[in-house]
Amino acid sequence: MAVTMQSNLQAIVQNTLTDSIRMIDISELHESAENFFTVDRIEEFADTILGQGGVKDNLVVRPLESGGYEIISGHRRKAAVQHLLDRGETISRYLPCLVQQYPDEDARMLDLVLMNVSARSLSDPELWECFETMERIFKAKKQAGEKFGRTRERLAKLLGVSPAQIGKMQNVERNAVPSVVAAVKDGALSISAANEIAKLDASEQNQQLRNTSKNKRNSRKVATNSNTDDVLLQFVREHSAQLCDVLAEIIGRTENAETIALLRTLQTMLVQEGEKR
Repeated sequence: MAVTMQSNLQAIVQNTLTDSIRMIDISELHESAENFFTVDRIEEFADTILGQGGVKDNLVVRPLESGGYEIISGHRRKAAVQHLLDRGETISRYLPCLVQQYPDEDARMLDLVLMNVSARSLSDPELWECFETMERIFKAKKQAGEKFGRTRERLAKLLGVSPAQIGKMQNVERNAVPSVVAAVKDGALSISAANEIAKLDASEQNQQLRNTSKNKRNSRKVATNSNTDDVLLQFVREHSAQLCDVLAEIIGRTENAETIALLRTLQTMLVQEGEKR
């Protein structure tokens, strides 16, 4: 019987029969160096945990050879409890943990990504890191003979996004220059905007990125000038898709290189503004 990605993912994420829940002192729980998910709103989360009498959902951890445990899922829970302890609140310093053993690093990273993806709304930088991690693992497993259908559809299902969004990231990964990818990772450029830039020749992409960054700063200044400007900006955000279509038609009929570059910059800005709705 052929090995399938689905069966492996189920074994990795759902198989808890051979593992056990343990109450582990917070001092023994260490953040994963590979965790790229934002740990924020800790004070608010801490108050919720205090109100419910402690952590109700277990963390997922793995034992470290050096002692203690690496957190796979539960970084915010640990940070919230530490915040409460530092604040002097009466709360247990022992957290419920599911202790997992992983056969390899890919299995550990699959859990780190999938368990955290299901518990939050991802920012573009987080989604990009998830995509890069998952696609790398998928490619390795595919080369090893595992079968799991179309990569785009499988990634979309696991990451909770549309296949079209995965297609945008694949285009950026394959065709964008390093500075564009870096801008996505830093949160300076959205995935949709990076996808538009990645459609250009490599020689044009850095200039387009500079133009986009400059115009983005200028648009923020303009947006604060008056109520009229606010109304105009709202209109642009609500109709960004239609405006992009109009610009695409104009670009198709234009031969002047400078005009085309300007119109493409406007397209990228419209995509970014549309995402702020």
